[in-house]
Amino acid sequence: MYYLNFPVELGQEYRRMMVSNFKYILEEINHYKKDMDYHKTEEKNAHTTDQIQHGARNSKDTLNDLQSQINRLVLAPRNNSANEIVQARVDLFGNTYQTLKEHINAWEERTKINKEESIEEINQAKDEILKAENRFEPEKQEFLYVTDLSPLTNTVMQSFWFDNRTGLVYMTQAQQDDSYMLTRLKPNGEYVDSSLIVGGGHGTHNGYRYINDALWIYSHVWDNEGLHKIVRFKYTPNVEIAYGTYGMEEVFTGYSDGRYMTPIINEKENKILFRIEYPKSEWNTRNSRNYVEIRDLDDIDKRVDNVLYKFDIPLNIASGDQPMQGAGFDENTLYWSSGVSDVKKDNYLTAFDIKTGKQKYQVKINYGGEGGFYPGDFSEPEGMQVYYDNEGRKALLIGFSVGGSGNRTHKIYGVAQRGVLEQLHSRGIPTPLTDTGGRVKPLPLDPDNLRLLSKITTPGYYYLYTEHVRNIDDFPLDKKQRDAGWFFQVEPSQSNGDVLQRLIRNSYSRNMLTFERFVSRKDDRNGISPWNYVPKTAGYMERLPSHINKLKDLNIVGMTYYMTTEDTKRMTDFPTSLKNVAGWVIHIEQGENNGYMHRVVRNNSNASTQILYRNYKKNGDTTGWYRFVGEEVK
Repeated sequence: MYYLNFPVELGQEYRRMMVSNFKYILEEINHYKKDMDYHKTEEKNAHTTDQIQHGARNSKDTLNDLQSQINRLVLAPRNNSANEIVQARVDLFGNTYQTLKEHINAWEERTKINKEESIEEINQAKDEILKAENRFEPEKQEFLYVTDLSPLTNTVMQSFWFDNRTGLVYMTQAQQDDSYMLTRLKPNGEYVDSSLIVGGGHGTHNGYRYINDALWIYSHVWDNEGLHKIVRFKYTPNVEIAYGTYGMEEVFTGYSDGRYMTPIINEKENKILFRIEYPKSEWNTRNSRNYVEIRDLDDIDKRVDNVLYKFDIPLNIASGDQPMQGAGFDENTLYWSSGVSDVKKDNYLTAFDIKTGKQKYQVKINYGGEGGFYPGDFSEPEGMQVYYDNEGRKALLIGFSVGGSGNRTHKIYGVAQRGVLEQLHSRGIPTPLTDTGGRVKPLPLDPDNLRLLSKITTPGYYYLYTEHVRNIDDFPLDKKQRDAGWFFQVEPSQSNGDVLQRLIRNSYSRNMLTFERFVSRKDDRNGISPWNYVPKTAGYMERLPSHINKLKDLNIVGMTYYMTTEDTKRMTDFPTSLKNVAGWVIHIEQGENNGYMHRVVRNNSNASTQILYRNYKKNGDTTGWYRFVGEEVK
């Protein structure tokens, strides 16, 4: 007998725990009972033969003994092997065959079937693995984040192209006067350099192609007579590339009437696509703004007018609230993205069969935000690429420009066969501020040959040792004052490429001298600001450098030095009557028109306070010394 109801006097919590414990014990007992019933009645592999006892021996020993006796009977000396043959008619499972031949035939047949079944299973598993490896279904798969692109031009992206040979990324952004900025970036999206393509239009999409290991960029551009042309050129950094400059060449298109078109190249397929615009007056009649032509690159090189495939793009995905935003193609399919920046409206990926021009599918592609939230409520699809790695594996990459005006960033997403996105991710490691162990990063330039700190614009925390600082030409202190190591910090830039550089002296026994300035990442095109001294003090006096013989050489506004009585003797521009009299505290203050001023205070508690003033003009002129003598006030 057991009880599950207990007196109230025991208390509610105690009774709850007791009931819970008893229920648990009952459940376990029932579980063990069910296990035992199953063991007694149904379980087939309950024990091995060496666990079952027969008198003094277990079943295993008994069976081994019986088998041994049978073997001796079968193999006993006789004139023939009849007993052995009779025994061989019985298979492993106890099935008896009329003849030994039947047993052998059955065994061979079963072996063949097993082999065929095994091969079939292996092939099936192989097919499933290959299907997973080669899966490429943009209409079903989710586009996954790849990286951000960080150009130093603050407009929306137009197109991008990942170079699988070098890992570099090329990106276009529309500028004024129908030109576009072509920017080169590292695999993680970090800015390298850029050039303006004058008269290139919006840079909606370009073609990229290697010829004899040299990269050629195919682009739309206006010629000197204002006609549309397709040209190709090699990238030259930090210049303005206009029609006919920097080795630019015209490309054969099959047309001579100057119609507007833009190119896309698939190197793997050795084909080029021209997106060609109809006259605006024909859009509604044709129900199409653009048509596409696909040609062989060899035909283009040989100036052979041969169109492989041609079809119209429906107007509803090339205008209005679904303007064309990117395109790319592979061996069978043209991929076309459309949409606008309004996050309340859907964007679409539409796929066409390139041989028939028929639509294969259309799916929504609303990316750029997280959980339905978008920076600045702005996310516009911009650019597309069919990307292949060096093993021929494929990815479809799409871009989105997100964020409000003046604060845009550009995100890349992709659907790919297995391994491709992982490769792009491994190349695109975000720019770290330190090394992975939390120490300063190595300098990007050889410290022994480093001459200009303005050349270091990659964000990060660095360190300059004493022997390295002495060789730098744009350091804020003269070489004789560089008697310590310095921490060097480069802060992240804003979208126009301005970075804050900071120098901090590494010293435990002196004040932390700190200097800051702005430097442009655009190859100094925005200039370099002067160093600004940032006043800090731990209460220490900064001693007058021993090599200074003229006070006018102390010109860093904001700094304070202590000049000892002995120091005054060698100052050629200090009042003679005040030399060897006392120590002085020198304050360097802002003067008129970017000049500076010395306020020199006598350091003597036994005499009246004296303050000396002198102004230094930017053109080199100076005033005389003026003294103010204080009187005690009680």
